[in-house]
Amino acid sequence: MAEVYGFGGEEVRKESSWRYALGVFFATLVLSAFFLYHYVGPSVDDLSGAAPKPTISDDRAAIAVGDAVFSVPANHTVFPRARRSGRRPSVALYALWPTMSPYSPARRSEFVENDSRSRRIDIQIDGSQQTFDERARLDRLYMPLTLPNSATRTPSGLIRYGFVERRPDTPTNGYRDSELFIGDLDDGQRVVLLCGIEMEINRSPDCRREYEFAGVSVVYRFKRPYLPEWRAIDARVRAFVSELYLQQAEPATQPAQAVAAEPTDAVVETLSDDEPGPSGE
Repeated sequence: MAEVYGFGGEEVRKESSWRYALGVFFATLVLSAFFLYHYVGPSVDDLSGAAPKPTISDDRAAIAVGDAVFSVPANHTVFPRARRSGRRPSVALYALWPTMSPYSPARRSEFVENDSRSRRIDIQIDGSQQTFDERARLDRLYMPLTLPNSATRTPSGLIRYGFVERRPDTPTNGYRDSELFIGDLDDGQRVVLLCGIEMEINRSPDCRREYEFAGVSVVYRFKRPYLPEWRAIDARVRAFVSELYLQQAEPATQPAQAVAAEPTDAVVETLSDDEPGPSGE
């Protein structure tokens, strides 16, 4: 370090300028690393396994959901956290119709994209307590909101209902962009499907059914163009979930009794024949 003398002989120390340049360099390096991690590095969801990430591994994990235990192959799971054995509040699965095949790199686009003709079926197994079973939801939640005299029969054996857009006590209802479809299986079981209506904000509508199995709720979704195949889809999904089922688990909490509706056929109104649409519904 150079020594410089000023007026009156007072010693003045002169700092080297490289220290300032080095400080600016390290500050820039730290800020660059921070922004690089923020935009490129893994998120909190990535680190916790809560971000969707397909895998080709077929290793199985024993997942307890509610009162049931399922043996789940990794390549059918949406989130990495479901690939470790343990208890989960829910588990998200997917498979390709009609073979219910798992993820593979050759079919990556059908699993990760939301195309209107995608063959992906999404399945959610949920252990949360449900207030209503499927029949009760139909009788108490859906049917009171359908349009009067709107029932029409489709070529695929379903009965279609439209929903009202407004109610006296609320501006809108949650089903105004959907249609209700009801069908009966050969064993007498009633299937209730809610299907979105294609519109500007929803170019790829789904159909969904929620049913009860082994003390848990199962929700599956498929693209609306496949609605004419509803019988086969329902049978294959229920078989798929049954194949994963291992046994009853020790319940984490005492489950509430679901409210069941009295069996009734009164939901089917006077029908009018409906001409097949482009999708053959």
